[in-house]
Formats: sequence, C-alpha cells, structure tokens
Amino acid sequence: MPFDQGNVTFRICALPQAMPDDALERFAANAAASLEHVRDEPKWGWVSARHLLERRIDEETSVLGGHMHLCLRKAERKIPSALLKAECRMEELSQMAADGKETLGRKQRKTIKEDVTERLLPQMPPQLSGTYFTIDTSDNVLYVGAASEKQLEMFLGSFCDVIGFEPVPLVPEVVASEMFEIDPDSIPPLNISPEMGDGDAAGTLGQSFLTWLWFFQEQRGGVLPQSKLGEFSLMVDGPLTFVAEGAGAFESVIRKGMPTVSAEAKAALTVGKKLKQAKVLLMRGQGEEWSLTLDADNFVFRGLKLPEGEAMDPHSVFDERMTNLYTFRKVFFALFQRFLKEMGDEGARREFQESAKQWVRDRDGK
Repeated sequence: MPFDQGNVTFRICALPQAMPDDALERFAANAAASLEHVRDEPKWGWVSARHLLERRIDEETSVLGGHMHLCLRKAERKIPSALLKAECRMEELSQMAADGKETLGRKQRKTIKEDVTERLLPQMPPQLSGTYFTIDTSDNVLYVGAASEKQLEMFLGSFCDVIGFEPVPLVPEVVASEMFEIDPDSIPPLNISPEMGDGDAAGTLGQSFLTWLWFFQEQRGGVLPQSKLGEFSLMVDGPLTFVAEGAGAFESVIRKGMPTVSAEAKAALTVGKKLKQAKVLLMRGQGEEWSLTLDADNFVFRGLKLPEGEAMDPHSVFDERMTNLYTFRKVFFALFQRFLKEMGDEGARREFQESAKQWVRDRDGK
C-alpha cells in the first residue's frame, strides 16, 4: 500500500548517504516499461506512487509534502491454471481424434502446452503489484512497504542499481550496533521462565525485546517514561505468537478471548517461549493512537494505523502522516534503546529476570 492513505506495512531502512540531487531523474530513466512489452517473465520498473500505471516520474507526480514517494512495480502475464489445463486438454483430444490414438506421448503434450501458452499469453491482462517507499530526507531514513525477505531483496537491489548505494534495513541487531553502538552479541537471550535455568535461554534479540516490552508496560500500568514528544502510554495485546527453539511445539498462536491473561500465555512463558509477534498500541493524550502488529525478529511493522489528521490537501496530509511516522519511530527506538541498556548491564538484567519470573508465576491464566 502507498504511504499517503490507509494502514501501512513497512520496514525502516537507513540511507548510508544523502540522496543525490538528480534522484528523480534517475528513477525516471528507469521507469517501468509499457505493459505491451510484458509477457510471462516479470518486468520490474519504477512508477509514481499515485497509481501503478503512472510511468511519469517528476516533482508533480512523485513528491508529496517535500517527501519522495515512489513504487517499484512488478508486471507479468499469467494464464490461470484451470484455463491452461482446459485449453491443453481440448487440443489433446482434437489431436488424438485426428491421429486415431487413445493417448499422446509426453513430447506431443509438451508441444501442445507450449503452443497454447504462446497463443493465450498475449490475451491475458498483466498482473500488477508494487513495493512503495518514501524517504524522510531530514533523517536519511527510508520507509519501504516490503514485508517478505524476497520482496525486500528485490527492492534493495533495484534501488542500488538506480541510486548507487543500498539502504540498510534496521533490524534489531543493526539498530543496536549502528544507532546505539551496542554490540548485539553482548545482550544474552532473556530467560523469564521460572522453571528454566538462565543457561537454557534462547531466541532472537527482537523476541527478547518484545517479551521485555510486554513486561515493561504491564509493570508501569502502560504509562511510558516522559519524553520530549509528549506523554505516551502503550499496550501489548493479542493475537500473540510465541516461539521457542528445540523439541516440542515450536510456535503457538493465541487469538481468542483475552490472550495476554490467558492460561495458554502463562504456559508459553513458563516453558521458555518468547513473543515473536504481537499487536502494539501506542497512545498520546486522548486522541492520538498508533496501532500495529510488530514482527519482532526483523522489525516489520504490519498494518500500522496512524492517528487521524486534520489536514485536507494531499501535500499537507502526507506531511502530517510522515510526522506521525517520525513520532512512532522515535518512541519505538527509544524503548528499544532502554531495553538494550538495561539488558547490557549485568545487575539490571539479573534484577529484571527475577522480577519477570515472579511476574510469570503470579499470572492468573483464565
């Protein structure tokens, strides 16, 4: 989805250097090809984020509120499998009748399929999809709507081909080392299971953070520490996805009822599972709310709903949405920095783990 409306799913990337002055011209020179050139092989190219057929890339079509807003488009033609199978079978029956045979050889069937594909493919409408991105030039930060690793890899390679450098995805380990100069390997996996030894703890840095965040917000009644951006509160809610390494049930998802106070959640924590994915709600005052599903392993933000804005014209609306994205990013990474500092201190980490183990013991699963 584009970043100018609705909920957005995205990752955050750092730009290792400023965007070149002629960036728009470079994207325009690599604009998506006309659909008439699209066949069975996917065709990739850049378009304006206004819509997937907008091949004109310039200040008018691709800049909103001072922010570049573009899309990497994928276009290909596909024959529905049921249609292809039916057409091939029809040709096979006709060929068998003409030859007086009851069956056809593999080579004949292959030739028929190739002929049918060549005949039908140009008649198929192109299928279009896009990976949208926008850039906060003041912080050299790029937001990209790539949820899967494959989609992200294609985007990063295509971006590098045009601009000359590759954005750096801000996964937990990169944020720790590059933004906060903390060695991620110095943060051991958390263990908040009252029945496991600390040496048995496992899981990713992101999983430890999301599990810590759940405990942190409950201990504070949802109220976050004071910040320059205002007073915020936070809540971790279901659906909850727990994971653990080793034998047994590797992943469990709790959806119905009240997942955070369920017996299943307590059981998952007790056997050493950690949160991999959960819904997170961030609130400021009485009227502003950010809600999303956080995939903790790679910091993928799914379905982020931004606060309702007051602007009316498209440029002001986009600028307002970017400001809200900035606010969310700052608060989120400030919480991650607090987690890293606390877990990097041996005494603070030990104190946290003991408190969290008691928190698990005392949970009244229903």
